Amino acid sequence: MKSITQYGATPPQGSSSLFAEGRYVPALDSLRVELNRCRAESSPAEWRAFCAETFSAESVHRYPLLRLIKEGPLGSGSGLIHNPLILDVIYDLNGVPGLLTPPANALRSWELHLDFCASLRARHFLFARELADLAKTVKAPRVLALGCGHLREGAIALTSDSMRASEIVAFDRDRACIDLIEREYDHPGLVTVSGSLRDFLNDSNKGKFDFIYVPTLLDKLEDSKAAVLLNALLGSLQPGGRLLAANFAPDLKDAAYLEACLDWWPFYRTEEELAALLETKSTQNLRGQAIFRDDSEGSVFLDLQSV
Repeated sequence: MKSITQYGATPPQGSSSLFAEGRYVPALDSLRVELNRCRAESSPAEWRAFCAETFSAESVHRYPLLRLIKEGPLGSGSGLIHNPLILDVIYDLNGVPGLLTPPANALRSWELHLDFCASLRARHFLFARELADLAKTVKAPRVLALGCGHLREGAIALTSDSMRASEIVAFDRDRACIDLIEREYDHPGLVTVSGSLRDFLNDSNKGKFDFIYVPTLLDKLEDSKAAVLLNALLGSLQPGGRLLAANFAPDLKDAAYLEACLDWWPFYRTEEELAALLETKSTQNLRGQAIFRDDSEGSVFLDLQSV
C-alpha cells in the first residue's frame, strides 16, 4: 500500500507547501483530489488503515493543514458528523466563534461546499418543506421525528398556524438534544422523548403517526438494524400515513474527505439496497413506494405510504 507521501496528500511539497504559502483553498483542493484517488485505488481494509495512519495524532501534529482540519468546525466533531451542533454549522444556522484566522475561515467556507454538506442541507430543506406542506393534506397531523437532533426541520412547522393543532413527537437518544428543543421551541403539541430507541419502538403507547421522518439514522445503522427500524416504523403509520427516510448514496462525492479527515464512516446504500431492507409482509400494506435522490444526488430517499 502506498504511503501518504507517495500519494502526495501531505508531503513537504504539494498541499502542505500550498498551505504554507497561504494558498489555503488550493491546498485543500489538492488534499481532496489525493484522498479521492487513494480511496479509489485501495481496498476497504487498506483505505481504513491508510486513514488511521495518515490522520494519527502524530501526523496531525506534524502537518499544519491536517491540524487545521481537525480543529475546524467539522473536524472538531470527528466521528460525529451527524452531531446536532455540527449539523447546525452545515445548515448555516449557527456561528462558529473563534474561527477568525484566514485559514480557518477559508476551511469553513470550503468544507460547506463539499458534497456531503450539500446533501445534508438538501435533506434538511426537503424535510422542512414536507412538514410545512403536511397540514394542507392532513388535518391536525401527528408527526414523529426520529433521531430529531435539534429538530431544525420542524422549526417552520412549529410556528405555522396551520400546524398548531398538530402533535409532533421528537425522539432522540441524546438527552442534550431534547433539553435544547424544550428550551427553544414553543408548541402546544410538542412531545419530547429520549432514551432507548428499542424501548421507544416497542412502546405500544406511542400510537400511530400520519408522518414519520428519519433524517440521519439510516446512515448510522448496519443493514439488519436498519431493516428492523424501517419495518417497525411502517407498523406505526396511520392509514394513509407516510414514512420518509434518507441515506447517503455509495457514489457520494467527497466520501474520502468525510471518512479520512472527519473520521465518519456511514453505511451507504443504493436505491436497490434501501428497497431490499423492507420485508414482504410490510410492503403488502403499502399504497405507494418511491425512491429518489436529492438535488445534490448525494442522498437516497425512501418514501413510503401505507394503505
